[in-house]
Amino acid sequence: MDTGGPTSSPGAAARRNARWILGGQSASLFGDYVALLALPLFVVHLTGSALHLGLTTALETLPTLLFGFAVGVLLDRANLKRLLILADIGRAVAFVALALAAAWGTAAVWMVFAAAFLTGTLTVTFDSGFQAWMPTLVNERTLVGVNSRLQFVRTLAWTLGPPLAGFLAASGAFPIAFGLDAATFVISGLSLLVLVELRPRPAPERDPWLASFRRGLACLWRLPALRAATVAGTFGNLAFVPMEALLVLFCADRLGITDGALIGWLFGGHSLLGALGVISAPAATRRLGLGRAFVAGLLAMGGGFLVLTLAAPALASLPPVWTVAVAVLPAGLAVTGVSYVNVAFTTLRQQLPPPALRGRVIAASRTLSWAGLPVGAALGGAAAEQFGVGAVYLGSAGVIVALALALVGGSLWAVREEAAPPVVA
Repeated sequence: MDTGGPTSSPGAAARRNARWILGGQSASLFGDYVALLALPLFVVHLTGSALHLGLTTALETLPTLLFGFAVGVLLDRANLKRLLILADIGRAVAFVALALAAAWGTAAVWMVFAAAFLTGTLTVTFDSGFQAWMPTLVNERTLVGVNSRLQFVRTLAWTLGPPLAGFLAASGAFPIAFGLDAATFVISGLSLLVLVELRPRPAPERDPWLASFRRGLACLWRLPALRAATVAGTFGNLAFVPMEALLVLFCADRLGITDGALIGWLFGGHSLLGALGVISAPAATRRLGLGRAFVAGLLAMGGGFLVLTLAAPALASLPPVWTVAVAVLPAGLAVTGVSYVNVAFTTLRQQLPPPALRGRVIAASRTLSWAGLPVGAALGGAAAEQFGVGAVYLGSAGVIVALALALVGGSLWAVREEAAPPVVA
Protein backbone atom coordinates (compact mmCIF):
# COMPACT_ATOMS: atom_id res chain seq x y z
CA MET A 1 0.00 0.00 0.00
CA ASP A 2 1.28 3.46 -0.83
CA THR A 3 1.22 5.40 2.43
CA GLY A 4 2.92 8.56 1.26
CA GLY A 5 6.66 7.87 1.35
CA PRO A 6 9.43 10.26 0.39
CA THR A 7 8.64 10.04 -3.33
CA SER A 8 5.10 11.37 -2.86
CA SER A 9 4.51 15.05 -3.54
CA PRO A 10 3.41 17.16 -0.54
CA GLY A 11 0.07 17.86 -2.21
CA ALA A 12 -0.62 14.18 -2.88
CA ALA A 13 0.43 13.24 0.66
CA ALA A 14 -1.84 15.93 2.12
CA ARG A 15 -4.82 14.69 0.11
CA ARG A 16 -4.08 11.10 1.12
CA ASN A 17 -3.86 12.13 4.77
CA ALA A 18 -7.15 14.01 4.50
CA ARG A 19 -8.89 10.90 3.12
CA TRP A 20 -7.57 8.69 5.92
CA ILE A 21 -8.42 11.31 8.55
CA LEU A 22 -11.98 11.58 7.29
CA GLY A 23 -12.38 7.81 6.92
CA GLY A 24 -11.02 6.86 10.33
CA GLN A 25 -12.72 9.64 12.24
CA SER A 26 -16.03 9.06 10.44
CA ALA A 27 -16.12 5.53 11.88
CA SER A 28 -15.05 6.70 15.33
CA LEU A 29 -17.57 9.55 15.45
CA PHE A 30 -20.41 7.27 14.36
CA GLY A 31 -19.65 5.00 17.31
CA ASP A 32 -19.42 8.00 19.62
CA TYR A 33 -22.93 9.13 18.71
CA VAL A 34 -24.36 5.68 19.13
CA ALA A 35 -22.92 5.80 22.64
CA LEU A 36 -24.19 9.38 23.10
CA LEU A 37 -27.76 8.10 23.37
CA ALA A 38 -27.06 4.50 24.36
CA LEU A 39 -25.24 5.45 27.58
CA PRO A 40 -27.98 7.72 29.00
CA LEU A 41 -30.69 5.28 27.92
CA PHE A 42 -28.73 2.53 29.68
CA VAL A 43 -28.54 4.68 32.84
CA VAL A 44 -32.30 5.31 32.60
CA HIS A 45 -32.77 1.55 32.14
CA LEU A 46 -30.68 0.84 35.25
CA THR A 47 -31.81 3.61 37.63
CA GLY A 48 -34.06 6.21 35.93
CA SER A 49 -32.29 8.97 37.89
CA ALA A 50 -31.67 12.48 36.52
CA LEU A 51 -28.82 12.80 39.02
CA HIS A 52 -27.17 9.67 37.61
CA LEU A 53 -27.55 11.06 34.09
CA GLY A 54 -25.78 14.24 35.14
CA LEU A 55 -23.05 12.32 36.96
CA THR A 56 -22.37 10.17 33.90
CA THR A 57 -21.66 13.23 31.78
CA ALA A 58 -19.71 14.84 34.64
CA LEU A 59 -17.41 11.82 35.02
CA GLU A 60 -16.82 11.70 31.27
CA THR A 61 -15.68 15.34 31.23
CA LEU A 62 -13.98 15.58 34.66
CA PRO A 63 -10.64 14.14 33.35
CA THR A 64 -10.21 17.26 31.25
CA LEU A 65 -9.87 19.26 34.46
CA LEU A 66 -7.71 16.65 36.18
CA PHE A 67 -5.28 15.88 33.36
CA GLY A 68 -5.77 18.45 30.60
CA PHE A 69 -2.87 20.75 31.49
CA ALA A 70 -0.40 17.91 32.05
CA VAL A 71 -1.41 16.33 28.74
CA GLY A 72 -0.46 19.53 26.92
CA VAL A 73 3.19 19.23 27.96
CA LEU A 74 3.17 15.56 27.00
CA LEU A 75 1.80 16.34 23.54
CA ASP A 76 4.69 18.69 22.73
CA ARG A 77 7.21 16.00 23.73
CA ALA A 78 5.72 12.63 22.76
CA ASN A 79 5.31 10.69 19.52
CA LEU A 80 1.74 11.77 18.69
CA LYS A 81 0.95 8.87 16.38
CA ARG A 82 1.85 6.27 19.02
CA LEU A 83 0.04 8.19 21.77
CA LEU A 84 -3.20 8.53 19.80
CA ILE A 85 -3.24 4.87 18.79
CA LEU A 86 -2.83 3.82 22.43
CA ALA A 87 -5.72 6.11 23.38
CA ASP A 88 -7.96 4.42 20.78
CA ILE A 89 -7.01 0.95 22.04
CA GLY A 90 -7.80 1.92 25.62
CA ARG A 91 -11.21 3.32 24.72
CA ALA A 92 -12.04 0.19 22.74
CA VAL A 93 -11.20 -1.99 25.76
CA ALA A 94 -13.46 0.11 28.03
CA PHE A 95 -16.50 -0.34 25.78
CA VAL A 96 -15.81 -4.04 25.26
CA ALA A 97 -15.90 -4.47 29.04
CA LEU A 98 -19.19 -2.56 29.31
CA ALA A 99 -20.69 -4.58 26.43
CA LEU A 100 -19.76 -7.86 28.15
CA ALA A 101 -21.26 -6.70 31.47
CA ALA A 102 -24.50 -5.72 29.73
CA ALA A 103 -24.62 -9.03 27.85
CA TRP A 104 -24.07 -11.08 31.02
CA GLY A 105 -26.66 -9.09 33.01
CA THR A 106 -24.09 -8.01 35.61
CA ALA A 107 -23.97 -4.30 34.70
CA ALA A 108 -24.43 -1.71 37.45
CA VAL A 109 -24.47 2.07 37.28
CA TRP A 110 -20.97 2.28 38.81
CA MET A 111 -19.66 0.40 35.76
CA VAL A 112 -21.13 3.09 33.51
CA PHE A 113 -19.45 5.72 35.70
CA ALA A 114 -16.11 3.86 35.45
CA ALA A 115 -16.35 3.52 31.65
CA ALA A 116 -17.30 7.19 31.33
CA PHE A 117 -14.30 8.28 33.42
CA LEU A 118 -11.80 6.01 31.63
CA THR A 119 -12.91 6.94 28.12
CA GLY A 120 -13.04 10.60 29.14
CA THR A 121 -9.44 10.39 30.36
CA LEU A 122 -8.22 8.88 27.10
CA THR A 123 -10.32 11.28 25.04
CA VAL A 124 -8.49 14.22 26.65
CA THR A 125 -5.28 12.89 25.14
CA PHE A 126 -6.77 11.95 21.77
CA ASP A 127 -8.75 15.11 21.04
CA SER A 128 -6.04 17.60 22.02
CA GLY A 129 -3.34 15.48 20.42
CA PHE A 130 -5.23 15.09 17.16
CA GLN A 131 -5.83 18.84 16.92
CA ALA A 132 -2.14 19.49 17.59
CA TRP A 133 -1.08 16.89 15.00
CA MET A 134 -3.41 18.07 12.22
CA PRO A 135 -1.34 21.10 11.05
CA THR A 136 1.55 18.72 10.26
CA LEU A 137 -0.72 16.41 8.24
CA VAL A 138 -2.51 18.89 5.94
CA ASN A 139 -1.64 22.20 4.32
CA GLU A 140 -1.90 25.24 6.60
CA ARG A 141 -4.43 27.08 4.47
CA THR A 142 -6.74 24.08 4.14
CA LEU A 143 -7.33 23.66 7.88
CA VAL A 144 -10.75 25.35 7.78
CA GLY A 145 -11.84 23.05 4.96
CA VAL A 146 -10.65 19.87 6.70
CA ASN A 147 -12.08 20.99 10.05
CA SER A 148 -15.37 21.78 8.35
CA ARG A 149 -15.53 18.36 6.73
CA LEU A 150 -14.78 16.74 10.07
CA GLN A 151 -17.55 18.79 11.65
CA PHE A 152 -19.90 17.72 8.86
CA VAL A 153 -18.97 14.11 9.57
CA ARG A 154 -19.59 14.75 13.26
CA THR A 155 -23.07 16.13 12.69
CA LEU A 156 -23.87 13.40 10.16
CA ALA A 157 -22.79 10.81 12.72
CA TRP A 158 -25.04 12.57 15.22
CA THR A 159 -27.83 12.15 12.66
CA LEU A 160 -27.34 8.43 12.07
CA GLY A 161 -26.00 7.22 15.43
CA PRO A 162 -28.82 8.13 17.86
CA PRO A 163 -31.65 6.56 15.81
CA LEU A 164 -29.66 3.34 15.72
CA ALA A 165 -29.01 3.65 19.46
CA GLY A 166 -32.72 4.24 20.09
CA PHE A 167 -33.62 1.16 18.06
CA LEU A 168 -31.02 -0.98 19.86
CA ALA A 169 -32.14 0.34 23.26
CA ALA A 170 -35.80 -0.36 22.49
CA SER A 171 -34.72 -3.91 21.60
CA GLY A 172 -32.62 -4.25 24.75
CA ALA A 173 -29.49 -4.66 22.60
CA PHE A 174 -27.16 -2.49 24.69
CA PRO A 175 -24.23 -4.95 24.26
CA ILE A 176 -24.38 -4.43 20.48
CA ALA A 177 -24.37 -0.64 20.87
CA PHE A 178 -21.32 -0.69 23.15
CA GLY A 179 -19.55 -3.31 21.04
CA LEU A 180 -20.08 -1.16 17.94
CA ASP A 181 -18.43 1.80 19.65
CA ALA A 182 -15.45 -0.37 20.59
CA ALA A 183 -15.06 -1.52 16.97
CA THR A 184 -15.03 2.05 15.66
CA PHE A 185 -12.14 2.96 17.99
CA VAL A 186 -10.20 0.07 16.48
CA ILE A 187 -10.90 1.41 12.97
CA SER A 188 -9.74 4.87 14.04
CA GLY A 189 -6.49 3.47 15.42
CA LEU A 190 -5.79 1.55 12.21
CA SER A 191 -6.36 4.68 10.11
CA LEU A 192 -3.78 6.58 12.16
CA LEU A 193 -1.11 4.05 11.24
CA VAL A 194 -0.97 5.21 7.59
CA LEU A 195 -0.83 8.98 8.21
CA VAL A 196 2.45 10.72 7.39
CA GLU A 197 3.71 14.11 8.54
CA LEU A 198 4.24 16.71 5.80
CA ARG A 199 6.63 18.77 7.90
CA PRO A 200 8.69 17.88 10.97
CA ARG A 201 7.49 18.94 14.36
CA PRO A 202 9.77 21.25 16.37
CA ALA A 203 12.32 19.53 18.59
CA PRO A 204 10.79 18.97 22.03
CA GLU A 205 11.86 21.19 24.88
CA ARG A 206 13.74 19.75 27.84
CA ASP A 207 12.56 22.32 30.37
CA PRO A 208 11.12 21.07 33.68
CA TRP A 209 7.50 20.00 33.37
CA LEU A 210 6.07 22.87 35.41
CA ALA A 211 8.10 25.53 33.60
CA SER A 212 7.05 24.07 30.25
CA PHE A 213 3.40 24.11 31.28
CA ARG A 214 3.64 27.73 32.45
CA ARG A 215 5.12 28.79 29.13
CA GLY A 216 2.18 27.30 27.24
CA LEU A 217 -0.36 28.95 29.53
CA ALA A 218 1.44 32.30 29.19
CA CYS A 219 1.30 31.98 25.40
CA LEU A 220 -2.46 31.42 25.54
CA TRP A 221 -2.87 34.50 27.74
CA ARG A 222 -0.90 36.66 25.26
CA LEU A 223 -3.20 35.72 22.36
CA PRO A 224 -6.25 37.94 23.09
CA ALA A 225 -8.60 36.42 20.49
CA LEU A 226 -7.90 32.87 21.64
CA ARG A 227 -8.13 33.98 25.26
CA ALA A 228 -11.58 35.49 24.65
CA ALA A 229 -12.75 32.36 22.79
CA THR A 230 -11.53 30.18 25.65
CA VAL A 231 -13.38 32.20 28.30
CA ALA A 232 -16.53 32.16 26.17
CA GLY A 233 -16.10 28.43 25.67
CA THR A 234 -15.90 27.85 29.43
CA PHE A 235 -19.16 29.61 30.23
CA GLY A 236 -20.84 28.41 27.03
CA ASN A 237 -20.07 24.79 27.91
CA LEU A 238 -21.24 25.28 31.49
CA ALA A 239 -24.60 26.44 30.13
CA PHE A 240 -24.84 24.04 27.18
CA VAL A 241 -23.94 20.71 28.75
CA PRO A 242 -27.03 20.49 31.02
CA MET A 243 -29.24 20.77 27.93
CA GLU A 244 -27.23 18.04 26.18
CA ALA A 245 -27.17 15.74 29.23
CA LEU A 246 -30.91 16.14 29.96
CA LEU A 247 -32.27 16.02 26.41
CA VAL A 248 -33.76 12.57 26.95
CA LEU A 249 -35.70 13.87 29.98
CA PHE A 250 -36.64 17.11 28.17
CA CYS A 251 -38.28 14.99 25.48
CA ALA A 252 -40.35 13.11 28.06
CA ASP A 253 -41.10 15.97 30.47
CA ARG A 254 -41.62 18.92 28.12
CA LEU A 255 -42.48 17.36 24.74
CA GLY A 256 -44.37 14.27 25.94
CA ILE A 257 -42.15 11.88 23.95
CA THR A 258 -41.20 8.70 25.80
CA ASP A 259 -40.71 6.21 22.97
CA GLY A 260 -36.97 5.49 22.51
CA ALA A 261 -37.25 5.24 18.74
CA LEU A 262 -38.95 8.66 18.47
CA ILE A 263 -36.33 10.19 20.77
CA GLY A 264 -33.69 8.72 18.48
CA TRP A 265 -35.35 10.35 15.45
CA LEU A 266 -35.39 13.68 17.26
CA PHE A 267 -31.66 13.35 17.99
CA GLY A 268 -31.00 12.30 14.41
CA GLY A 269 -33.31 14.82 12.77
CA HIS A 270 -31.89 17.91 14.42
CA SER A 271 -28.38 16.60 13.74
CA LEU A 272 -29.23 16.18 10.05
CA LEU A 273 -30.28 19.81 9.85
CA GLY A 274 -27.07 20.72 11.64
CA ALA A 275 -25.07 18.68 9.12
CA LEU A 276 -26.70 20.55 6.26
CA GLY A 277 -25.97 23.82 8.04
CA VAL A 278 -22.28 23.07 8.54
CA ILE A 279 -21.82 22.75 4.78
CA SER A 280 -21.96 26.54 4.77
CA ALA A 281 -19.27 26.88 7.48
CA PRO A 282 -16.23 27.37 5.17
CA ALA A 283 -18.00 30.04 3.08
CA ALA A 284 -19.40 31.71 6.19
CA THR A 285 -15.97 31.71 7.83
CA ARG A 286 -14.43 33.31 4.76
CA ARG A 287 -17.20 35.91 4.60
CA LEU A 288 -17.49 36.66 8.32
CA GLY A 289 -14.04 35.77 9.58
CA LEU A 290 -13.16 33.21 12.21
CA GLY A 291 -14.12 35.45 15.14
CA ARG A 292 -17.54 36.48 13.87
CA ALA A 293 -18.33 32.92 12.81
CA PHE A 294 -17.63 31.88 16.41
CA VAL A 295 -20.00 34.57 17.75
CA ALA A 296 -22.71 33.73 15.20
CA GLY A 297 -22.45 30.08 16.22
CA LEU A 298 -22.94 30.91 19.90
CA LEU A 299 -26.01 33.00 19.07
CA ALA A 300 -27.53 30.13 17.05
CA MET A 301 -26.75 27.61 19.82
CA GLY A 302 -28.55 29.56 22.50
CA GLY A 303 -31.27 30.96 20.27
CA GLY A 304 -32.25 27.57 18.86
CA PHE A 305 -32.74 25.95 22.27
CA LEU A 306 -34.42 29.07 23.64
CA VAL A 307 -37.05 28.87 20.89
CA LEU A 308 -37.48 25.13 21.49
CA THR A 309 -38.01 25.66 25.22
CA LEU A 310 -40.55 28.44 24.77
CA ALA A 311 -42.44 26.46 22.11
CA ALA A 312 -42.44 23.16 24.08
CA PRO A 313 -45.97 23.49 25.56
CA ALA A 314 -47.47 24.02 22.10
CA LEU A 315 -45.39 21.22 20.59
CA ALA A 316 -46.46 18.77 23.30
CA SER A 317 -50.08 19.18 22.24
CA LEU A 318 -49.34 17.79 18.75
CA PRO A 319 -49.28 14.11 17.80
CA PRO A 320 -45.85 12.72 18.79
CA VAL A 321 -44.62 12.34 15.20
CA TRP A 322 -45.48 15.97 14.45
CA THR A 323 -43.91 17.08 17.72
CA VAL A 324 -40.63 15.52 16.60
CA ALA A 325 -40.93 16.93 13.06
CA VAL A 326 -41.36 20.52 14.31
CA ALA A 327 -38.95 20.32 17.26
CA VAL A 328 -36.03 19.37 15.02
CA LEU A 329 -36.11 22.84 13.39
CA PRO A 330 -34.97 25.02 16.33
CA ALA A 331 -32.83 22.17 17.67
CA GLY A 332 -31.19 21.89 14.23
CA LEU A 333 -30.38 25.61 14.33
CA ALA A 334 -28.65 25.03 17.68
CA VAL A 335 -26.57 22.17 16.24
CA THR A 336 -25.56 24.36 13.28
CA GLY A 337 -24.37 26.90 15.82
CA VAL A 338 -22.32 24.25 17.61
CA SER A 339 -20.68 23.40 14.28
CA TYR A 340 -19.78 27.02 13.54
CA VAL A 341 -18.25 27.45 16.99
CA ASN A 342 -16.28 24.20 16.75
CA VAL A 343 -14.86 24.91 13.27
CA ALA A 344 -13.81 28.45 14.18
CA PHE A 345 -12.47 27.53 17.63
CA THR A 346 -10.49 24.51 16.39
CA THR A 347 -8.89 26.55 13.59
CA LEU A 348 -8.00 29.41 15.94
CA ARG A 349 -6.30 26.95 18.29
CA GLN A 350 -4.34 25.35 15.47
CA GLN A 351 -3.20 28.50 13.71
CA LEU A 352 -2.62 31.20 16.32
CA PRO A 353 -0.05 29.50 18.61
CA PRO A 354 3.55 28.96 17.44
CA PRO A 355 4.21 25.30 16.45
CA ALA A 356 6.59 24.62 19.36
CA LEU A 357 3.84 25.51 21.86
CA ARG A 358 0.83 24.24 19.93
CA GLY A 359 0.15 21.15 22.03
CA ARG A 360 0.31 23.06 25.31
CA VAL A 361 -1.83 25.95 24.08
CA ILE A 362 -4.46 23.64 22.58
CA ALA A 363 -4.59 21.50 25.72
CA ALA A 364 -4.73 24.54 28.01
CA SER A 365 -7.49 26.16 25.94
CA ARG A 366 -9.47 22.91 25.82
CA THR A 367 -9.00 22.32 29.55
CA LEU A 368 -10.17 25.80 30.47
CA SER A 369 -13.08 25.81 28.03
CA TRP A 370 -14.14 22.33 29.15
CA ALA A 371 -13.94 23.34 32.81
CA GLY A 372 -17.64 24.15 32.69
CA LEU A 373 -18.64 20.67 31.47
CA PRO A 374 -18.48 18.52 34.64
CA VAL A 375 -19.75 21.37 36.82
CA GLY A 376 -22.58 22.14 34.42
CA ALA A 377 -23.54 18.48 34.03
CA ALA A 378 -23.67 17.80 37.77
CA LEU A 379 -25.44 21.06 38.62
CA GLY A 380 -27.83 20.66 35.69
CA GLY A 381 -28.99 17.24 36.88
CA ALA A 382 -29.49 18.47 40.44
CA ALA A 383 -31.23 21.67 39.27
CA ALA A 384 -33.58 19.66 37.03
CA GLU A 385 -34.72 17.56 39.99
CA GLN A 386 -35.20 20.70 42.10
CA PHE A 387 -36.68 23.19 39.60
CA GLY A 388 -37.64 21.11 36.55
CA VAL A 389 -36.04 20.42 33.19
CA GLY A 390 -37.77 23.37 31.51
CA ALA A 391 -36.25 25.89 33.93
CA VAL A 392 -32.75 24.50 33.28
CA TYR A 393 -33.22 24.81 29.52
CA LEU A 394 -34.58 28.34 29.75
CA GLY A 395 -31.72 29.59 31.92
CA SER A 396 -28.98 27.81 29.98
CA ALA A 397 -30.13 29.03 26.57
CA GLY A 398 -30.43 32.60 27.86
CA VAL A 399 -26.85 32.53 29.21
CA ILE A 400 -25.45 31.43 25.82
CA VAL A 401 -27.29 34.19 23.96
CA ALA A 402 -25.94 36.77 26.44
CA LEU A 403 -22.39 35.44 25.94
CA ALA A 404 -22.65 35.88 22.17
CA LEU A 405 -23.81 39.48 22.50
CA ALA A 406 -20.99 40.26 24.97
CA LEU A 407 -18.35 39.23 22.39
CA VAL A 408 -19.52 41.66 19.70
CA GLY A 409 -16.86 44.29 19.01
CA GLY A 410 -14.09 42.62 21.06
CA SER A 411 -10.72 41.11 20.13
CA LEU A 412 -12.25 37.83 18.95
CA TRP A 413 -14.80 39.67 16.82
CA ALA A 414 -11.92 41.42 15.01
CA VAL A 415 -10.28 38.19 13.75
CA ARG A 416 -11.27 38.25 10.10
CA GLU A 417 -9.35 35.42 8.49
CA GLU A 418 -6.96 32.56 9.04
CA ALA A 419 -3.68 33.85 10.36
CA ALA A 420 -0.12 32.59 10.22
CA PRO A 421 1.22 31.55 13.63
CA PRO A 422 2.91 34.44 15.42
CA VAL A 423 6.25 34.19 17.17
CA VAL A 424 5.69 34.19 20.92
CA ALA A 425 8.73 34.17 23.16
